[in-house]
Amino acid sequence: NRLLARGPRERLSAEQIRDAATAISGEMNAKMGGEAGDWNLSSRRAVYLKVLRNEREPTLEVFDAPDGIFTTPVRNVTTTPTQSLFMINGPWTMQRSKAFARRLDGDSGTLEQKLTTGYTLAFGRAPSASEIETARTYLQSHPAASQDAFADLCHVLLNSNEFLYVD
Repeated sequence: NRLLARGPRERLSAEQIRDAATAISGEMNAKMGGEAGDWNLSSRRAVYLKVLRNEREPTLEVFDAPDGIFTTPVRNVTTTPTQSLFMINGPWTMQRSKAFARRLDGDSGTLEQKLTTGYTLAFGRAPSASEIETARTYLQSHPAASQDAFADLCHVLLNSNEFLYVD
């Protein structure tokens, strides 16, 4: 089997999910070094954010980030309904989706070019012809709420296994 030959899929870590979503939404502050920022307010990479031992960050906790009080030589890797619910219903993910949509909508070019940019940012590949057609059909079926529909499409990309897992 071709999939087995590539090895098992691994989910991105909590920090990688946060950083990837922040980066593709165009919100990432790539400044290196400096003072640590707050998880909810800062757009810096996770490595530059404050970790308080007695206060867990909910965005990271749902994806098995280690507890700051105990030594964690190996992280747990779980797949739970809470993770899916966080990605689908969580305000943090919706904010990243809307910013991602604004980033793509701000690009000049055709809808196909914007979709290609979105897929390339999210998955590192261009969309197939059927993916472009599916997205176009969805967006054309919601013309009155085009910005919301585009944000919903970006939300789907952020929630896909292809975004959250690495082969």
